[in-house]
Amino acid sequence: MKMLTDSRLRHSGTSMTKKKDSGSEDDESSICSCAAIKRSVVYYLKNSTLHGLKYIAEESITIPERVFFGIAFVLVVILSGFFISNVYVKWSASPIIISTSAKQKLTSNMPFPAITICNLNQALLSKVDRISRTSTNYSLLMGLCDQGGDNTISYIGTWKYFKAILVEVAQPCEKMLLYCSFGSREEECSLLFTSILTDDGLCCNFNALDPSYLIRNYSDDVRWEPAQPNMRYEPIDWTPEKGYARKLPEFYYPRTSGGTGIRMGLTVVLNASVAEYYCTKSMSVGFKVLVHNPAELPKVSNYGFVVTAGREARIPIEPVYEDALPTIRSIKKSVRRCLFSDENDLAYYRTYSRKNCELECEAKLLLRECRCVLYYLPRIDPMARVCGPNDNSCTDRVQTEIESSLTNLSCESCWPGCFELTYKATLSTSTIVSDPRFQAGENMPDYLFHGPYSNASEMSILHFYYMSNIFRSTTKSEMFGFTEFLSNTGGLLGLFMGFSIFSVIEIVYYITVRPYCASRTLQQRHHRRLEQLLWLTPVRVPARRILRRQRGTLIRNTQPPPPAYSDLEMRRKKKSGKSELKKRNLWQTLQVRPVNQGDVEPPVYPYLD
Repeated sequence: MKMLTDSRLRHSGTSMTKKKDSGSEDDESSICSCAAIKRSVVYYLKNSTLHGLKYIAEESITIPERVFFGIAFVLVVILSGFFISNVYVKWSASPIIISTSAKQKLTSNMPFPAITICNLNQALLSKVDRISRTSTNYSLLMGLCDQGGDNTISYIGTWKYFKAILVEVAQPCEKMLLYCSFGSREEECSLLFTSILTDDGLCCNFNALDPSYLIRNYSDDVRWEPAQPNMRYEPIDWTPEKGYARKLPEFYYPRTSGGTGIRMGLTVVLNASVAEYYCTKSMSVGFKVLVHNPAELPKVSNYGFVVTAGREARIPIEPVYEDALPTIRSIKKSVRRCLFSDENDLAYYRTYSRKNCELECEAKLLLRECRCVLYYLPRIDPMARVCGPNDNSCTDRVQTEIESSLTNLSCESCWPGCFELTYKATLSTSTIVSDPRFQAGENMPDYLFHGPYSNASEMSILHFYYMSNIFRSTTKSEMFGFTEFLSNTGGLLGLFMGFSIFSVIEIVYYITVRPYCASRTLQQRHHRRLEQLLWLTPVRVPARRILRRQRGTLIRNTQPPPPAYSDLEMRRKKKSGKSELKKRNLWQTLQVRPVNQGDVEPPVYPYLD
């Protein structure tokens, strides 16, 4: 009875072991099977944090109900994707917003505007009469006066010759400027104004950058007059983006304003010299004025306003400053539509601005189309010919196409600067009356109205001033940065599906970490099963020494050792009548031999079913 029970236990244990091994083998072989993948998907659906997925894998509801929740989830995903696409289009299309700065700026931290004043007369009659009509200088003069003249004249107009004739015939600044005051202090006009070349000829400029800071490849031949070494005001560098340096000299230019009103602004008295008029681009007598950025060369002909002779003008000025946050650098140039100073280096100018870029673009187009450059444009090629009267038809065509923004000849690549300073000026004038009953205002000297230039019909008085010492700038910033895009996207996904960053972590876990851990667990189980099967290999066990007493035959081991397998085999052979064993079986392999001949080692046999 006992043997039968042991046999049953052994049989049940063996069957359980076989089932366990076969189950492990099935798990190991089916880790990448469709059934295993299906189980993983069902487990994810039941335990996912996304709303609605657990109903799809719910077994307690009917199949139509599962289909309903599945269709609802797909529709929610499509709807959220539609709204997210709208957010992305808005982010990519209009990432820049221009807003008014919350902090007010002081006009004392900005340079006073550069002011260019040109006499409408471009050449003095007394100087032109001395030039021969058949000389090259006269042809250059016709190019200045924009008159056709004789089309048969052929010459090579170079900058050196043109500069010489222009200086000879133009009205000098010391003859045009009779009186100057700035910041409630009278100063010499030669210290405030310098000569500058514009599209209206040689003009007088106040508060512009020194040519050494304005032009990239500066040389002394750019100056119209030699620099005065003992000047009171020291030239310094300034850009709209970098502003002024921290340490400034006591007297410098571009100057800043000391206050508001006419008294603290710039006041000049001009002499038109009407009797010396020879050629002009206007049908009036007086001056053309332009208020502009100190880091830009003026283009007076198209953008300046006219003040006729015999008038007193008040010109209040309001600065318009635009800056940008460094965060918009990451946005593409084609999207933000503005350039920082280090993103588009010009060939002729050191400081980038839209006006300077347009002047360079115009010079390049004229050089390509007409093989010459107008006298006031940047001299990108030092050997380029100065356009003369014979080139008027070509230059007029090119300039018209540029100003009309045609596609074949345009300067559309000249985008605005991200940092720009412009000035808005308004004009109001009144007639100057020369009568002893009228006194000169603003503490002007009496000799201006009773001296050799006291003809009121040829004089003009201009007042440039700030209306306020504070103003608000505009700032370009990100309207829709990556943080805003991410928050809007997360809000939409959370609203529709309960989606969060942890939902992404779950998906990554079920795709990567979970299969890896399952595979590693099966490998470890396989290694443990192999280790358990190592006991089937023959192992030499230390011999059980039979301890005997010296005076007795008492054996410590109460159980007698099992008979040697060789004796059993010999008995079997004798019974079967065979002389030797033809082949080695498992029991022979597992036989353990004694280490020493005198030691009796009982063999250890594994348990086999």
